[in-house]
Amino acid sequence: MLKALSVKEFNQYFKTSIKHDPILTRVYINGSLANIRFNGAHLYFSLKEANDIIDCVIYYYENKDIDFAFKEGTDVLVKGNFSYNNYSSRVVIITNEIKENGVSEEYLKFVKIKEDFKNKGYFDLENKKAIPKLPKNIGLITSKDGAALVDFVSVINQKPNNINIKLFPVKVQGTDAVSLILKGISDLEKMNLDVIVITRGGGSSEDLAVFNDKEIIESVFRAKTPIISAIGHKIDTTLLDLVADLSLQTPTEAGSYIIADYTNIESEVKKSLSLMKDIISGQIRVNEYKLALLKQNLKAVNPKNYVIQKEKDVKNLKLAMDKTLKNNLSFNEHRLNLLETRLKASKNLIEARKENIVIKNAKEEEIFSKYSLNTGEEIEINFSDGRIKAVVTDG
Repeated sequence: MLKALSVKEFNQYFKTSIKHDPILTRVYINGSLANIRFNGAHLYFSLKEANDIIDCVIYYYENKDIDFAFKEGTDVLVKGNFSYNNYSSRVVIITNEIKENGVSEEYLKFVKIKEDFKNKGYFDLENKKAIPKLPKNIGLITSKDGAALVDFVSVINQKPNNINIKLFPVKVQGTDAVSLILKGISDLEKMNLDVIVITRGGGSSEDLAVFNDKEIIESVFRAKTPIISAIGHKIDTTLLDLVADLSLQTPTEAGSYIIADYTNIESEVKKSLSLMKDIISGQIRVNEYKLALLKQNLKAVNPKNYVIQKEKDVKNLKLAMDKTLKNNLSFNEHRLNLLETRLKASKNLIEARKENIVIKNAKEEEIFSKYSLNTGEEIEINFSDGRIKAVVTDG
C-alpha cells in the first residue's frame, strides 16, 4: 500500500510539478474575458470558453505595457505561466502578455439575444407588473444552502408582519440550474402569490450566466405574478434584471424592499394607537364628567331622597306639633289655674257678699227671719254692691 501524503506534502508536490513542467511554465491560451476586477495594483480576470473557465492575474497592472481596455466578452490571447495557491487550492495564470483578438462569439450571441428581447418590448417599463405594497404570500427561488436565503429571511423577520414565504430550492449555477429555475417559476405561478423573488448571494459574471438564459427570460416575461430579481451582482447586469418587474442588487435589499411598507405600517399603527389612546382617554374623561352630573342629578331626583326629606318634614312637624301642644297645654293649664284662682276669689267674694246682705223693713229695722215679714210689706235689701227695694208677696 502506498504511503499517504499530508496536505502540505501534496500541495508542495503539485506546486513543484507545475513549476518544472515545461508546458506549464510558458503557455499561450485563447479565451474571452470575464470576471474582470481590480484589487489594489493588481488586475484579476478569467478566460472563458463555453462553460469552462480559468483564472488569471496581472500583477502591478499599471506598470505593464498593455494598450487596450479590458471589456467583458473580448477575445484575447494570454501568455504566462501557471501558479498554484496553497491556501485556496487554486491554479491561476500569472499573465505576462495579453493581446486582443476581438469580441468573442459567445459575447456576440449574448448581445444579439439582448437586442432581440429589447425589440420585442420585454424590457419596456409599460410591460412591468406592479409590486404590491404589502405582499403577504411570497415565492422565493434560491439555493436552500446559500447565504441568500438567510439574508432575505433575516431582513423579513426584523419587523412584525404576516408574510408567508414559499421556498422553491434550486441550483443557482451549473448544468441543472436553468431547468430548476424554470420549474420553480412554473410551480409558484400556480399558487396565486403576491410576488416571486429570484435571488442568489452574488458571484462572478460567469456564475450569473444562468440568468441570461433565453427560456428563463421568456418565462419571467410571461408570468402573471410580479417577479423581483436580486442576484447579488454589483456591476454586471443580466437579462433577468432587465426583464424582471423590479431589479435589486442583493437578497438583503430585496427583503428590505418587501418589508419597507410593513415598517411604515408599524409606525403608522403606533401613531394611530397613540391618537386612539388620546381620543379614548378624552372620551373617558368626558363620560366620567357626564356620569358625575348624572349621579348628582339622580341624587337630586332620587325618590328615596324625597321620602327621607318627607320623613324629616314629618318628624319636624311632629316635633313642632308636640311643642305646640305642650305649649298650649301649659298655657291652658296656666289659664285654668288662673280661672280657678279667680273662681275661688269670686266664690269667696260671693260668700263674703252673702254674709254682708242686710234686709230692712220700712222702719229700717234689720230683718233676720221670714216670719218677721208680712205679705205686701215693703222691704229694702242692701247688697255689697248696692241696694234694692222689694214687696213681699208670700210671707
